[in-house]
Amino acid sequence: MTHTELEMTTTNIDSTNFDIAIAGGGIAGAWLLRLLHERGYRVALFESHSFGADQTLASQGMIHGGLKYALAGTLNRASEAIAEMPDRWRACRAGSGEIDLSGMKVTSEQYYMFAEASNMGRLTGFFAAKALRGRIERIASKDWPAAFSGFDGVVYELNDFVVDTTSLLTTLTQNLESQCWQQHLDSSCVAKTVAGWQITTPEGPINADCLISCAGNGSTTLLTELEVEGFNIQQRPLKQVSVRPLHNVELWAHCLTGVKSNEPRLTITSHYDQGLVWYMGGKLATDGVNRSDEEQIAHAKAELAACVPWLDWRDAEYAVHWVDRAEPAQSGGLKPDQAYAERQGNFVQCFPTKLALAPDLGDRVIALLDPPARTEQTKIPGENQPLAESTQSVAMGHAPWQRS
Repeated sequence: MTHTELEMTTTNIDSTNFDIAIAGGGIAGAWLLRLLHERGYRVALFESHSFGADQTLASQGMIHGGLKYALAGTLNRASEAIAEMPDRWRACRAGSGEIDLSGMKVTSEQYYMFAEASNMGRLTGFFAAKALRGRIERIASKDWPAAFSGFDGVVYELNDFVVDTTSLLTTLTQNLESQCWQQHLDSSCVAKTVAGWQITTPEGPINADCLISCAGNGSTTLLTELEVEGFNIQQRPLKQVSVRPLHNVELWAHCLTGVKSNEPRLTITSHYDQGLVWYMGGKLATDGVNRSDEEQIAHAKAELAACVPWLDWRDAEYAVHWVDRAEPAQSGGLKPDQAYAERQGNFVQCFPTKLALAPDLGDRVIALLDPPARTEQTKIPGENQPLAESTQSVAMGHAPWQRS
């Protein structure tokens, strides 16, 4: 099928009709699938490979309030755009938010910042400011988690937590699996119609009033294939490092020791896969794109020796993981501060830009959409039922640090 407008409407072809088709099964697509379904939209999701395999499962799972963007000692647009996200996610975890995430696994209820005391400088006063109450608190050494045994410095507890991203995606898609197809969308199977879009699947065609691209790194190709113009996309790569230490000490924290930029020196999360794994980002990962893998591993070893010297790093195993983040283009290639959603005709392009901003993305998409075409009272019996469940189910992806 070529990308030409079909002279037909969604009412005179033998197919399943949906309000929304979503391209992409990462956090953006899965969040919108659940959110729109709960609001009465008929939704179909298409994922080329597996849920979350490109960017979502490569993230560290942090639901944070933005203070890691305020290390210059002042609040700014980046730190404030995300400030309310931990509370919104907690409402979802409690079953009182826009999505019920009560079944989601959380890997750590706390997240910390730490540094040698002499390195804090003006940040000591900044973190103690009234404006930050409830977002960060210095904790006494007697209350430090076990990971800081042997540390001589200061530790702050943030109003942040860390989710298991596999559990998050599983919770979002639970009982909606029959509305998800493993299929790559391009001009061979997607065509513009008078009323929206027609997608040809192996089980037959479906029609959707609106197509939402949550395709991440596949967005540029999808836009080109469907001849949709007006969206500019950038990539900001990271070179994360995973470490498998012989010790069994978990840590979820930003290291600010010797920090010289508005970014944590190390951002650390702990995971399990045939033993403990430390997964590290921060400035290590941002600057790491300019190093070879060998140089990045050597730098990671030096950073751990400098930042967490009280733990034993002998015989630890290291691996490097390249992660391409796709985002709306920004002046100078800077990181965007907010989630992004923009509509042109019956097409919506969106990016969460950060895992924690998924609720913000949902707000922006809902504001762009027309109300659902059918209410429960006007739906046709059997409408929006799965076309098939046997061959097109979408599998869950794997985090880059997981071993096969």
